[in-house]
Amino acid sequence: MPANQEATPRTLERMLQADAAISARLVPRWEPLRWLALAVAHSGDSPVWLLAGAMALFGGDGRWAYVGIRIVVATLAGGVAATLLKFVFRRRRPAGPNRGLYAKQDLHSFPSGHATRAGCVTAVLLPLLPGWGAVALIGWAIALCLARVALQVHYLLDMVGGLAIGGMVGLLLLAVLPYLPV
Repeated sequence: MPANQEATPRTLERMLQADAAISARLVPRWEPLRWLALAVAHSGDSPVWLLAGAMALFGGDGRWAYVGIRIVVATLAGGVAATLLKFVFRRRRPAGPNRGLYAKQDLHSFPSGHATRAGCVTAVLLPLLPGWGAVALIGWAIALCLARVALQVHYLLDMVGGLAIGGMVGLLLLAVLPYLPV
């Protein structure tokens, strides 16, 4: 067997080991930080974003309805993309203490559904936000990703990959969203 065919699996294995080691360093040792990570991590849950989207869609004027449809479509598209890709990659979740519900309902960690959703929602909302709003939304997406790693339900590469995939899905949605009826 040529050396280059053997090097790829070893290189990938070393990369995944380094990812696990770096991710383990992000686990908070101080309990209040763990509680903060828990709150931030769950701010990216699908029901939170679907509810926010529905409230904007049905609770405001035309502009808010347009924001609401963007949030709902991005949340659903990000979720579908992450779910399909998890079955392709099948990377197991970290063996952390917080994986209870996740280990039972979603065994795979790459890409993170939360990060994919955050990347997708961020991409479709950025064009509507002023500069400070864009910075705040990007900051939230990064904090969400770090919180999920800190809680040991994902590795850092799950989050980076999820943000990138979600951002790409969001950019594709931007081409379609102007044609959706509101």
